Amino acid sequence: MWKVLIADDEPKVRRGLRGTIERSQGDMSIIAEAEDGQAALAVVKEERPDILLIDIRMPFIDGLQLIEQINAVTRDCVIIVVTGHDEFEYAKRALQLRVFDFILKPVSQEQLVEVLARARIELESLRKQSRYVAWARDQLERNLPSIREEFIREWVTGALSQSEIEGQLEFLGIALSPTPGMILVRIVERGAESAIALQHDRHIASLVIRNILTDTLSEFQPTYVFQDDYDNIVALTSFSGGEAWVGAVGRIRSKAVDSKILEVIVAQSGVSGGAPLLSEIYDQLVAEVANQADTSSIALKVHAYLEDNYARHGLTLEEVALAMRLSPGYLSRVLKQQTGLSFIDYLTRLRATKAAQVMLDPSVKIYEVAELVGFASQHYFSRAFKRVLGLAPVDYRKGRGEK
Repeated sequence: MWKVLIADDEPKVRRGLRGTIERSQGDMSIIAEAEDGQAALAVVKEERPDILLIDIRMPFIDGLQLIEQINAVTRDCVIIVVTGHDEFEYAKRALQLRVFDFILKPVSQEQLVEVLARARIELESLRKQSRYVAWARDQLERNLPSIREEFIREWVTGALSQSEIEGQLEFLGIALSPTPGMILVRIVERGAESAIALQHDRHIASLVIRNILTDTLSEFQPTYVFQDDYDNIVALTSFSGGEAWVGAVGRIRSKAVDSKILEVIVAQSGVSGGAPLLSEIYDQLVAEVANQADTSSIALKVHAYLEDNYARHGLTLEEVALAMRLSPGYLSRVLKQQTGLSFIDYLTRLRATKAAQVMLDPSVKIYEVAELVGFASQHYFSRAFKRVLGLAPVDYRKGRGEK
């Protein structure tokens, strides 16, 4: 049953409209009559009528003011303006206020019936549209996490144009940090002895890694995690540099080991240039973990050990070899064969790379960076950093907009 409100300050007009509707419209019910705009607005707020017959000239709040206020309350109704021939200027203004149609006074029964018939069709269309919108909104809310994940996957992997990215960010409610960071994890299978050799186990391991990333990176909100086409687990998060960010790799690996996932490769990078460089950073990290995955199990374990211990001063080949239960000579040869670097060069490169990440936090002084990543002195740190990255630490920081 469609609910009808009649708002007109002339009792005779209200009676005429009521009589015609009651005689000809079996599916319409007049819920109220109002002799002024103020009373009509109160009915709208309380009853939410479907069809409103509104006179333009009424006490307190005239018809145009009433329509403006109704539009602020609801748009899910049909408004029909009742007007006289001498109110044409008012009618033109009403056109701008989303009215359905006009009826001229004196109101003829035929005209009213015809307008109401069209109003019914309009209402049915509005209800169908409302149901669809409600259904679509419900589906969007239910599937929003997976929709966001798919969008971020396509964004990060370079599958979207800039206009597509900008159009979807606000719609999907994605609030990326102005200085995003990325961490990529690959689960490594090592033959039949791997704890994740079966595909089912690999799926479970992926879920575990996703949870580990979400938990470990909780201080770097907002964080979005997805799985790429190479089965890497990728976290896109906020990034400010500093020791906490650099240390996330070790914490992720440690939790993975505790979860019985024997080997993972973890790579990280801050996107200091902003979001447009996301796809470049992603490609860089994919290449980095792929290169590590091709190395021997020994070299991979050495890398993991150094990732966890690079910040300790005086770390030596002998100490690492003892931890790996290998001779220093054999470990050195394997590392050289797999990476092309000596132990010292490999450790220096790792420390310099970590230092570059820490330095993106402007609050950390250069000498503090040297200590945090395991260099014995600032002087040696500066020389080693320039040898690896081509710039002295001060110049490197300035080149990224830091003071």
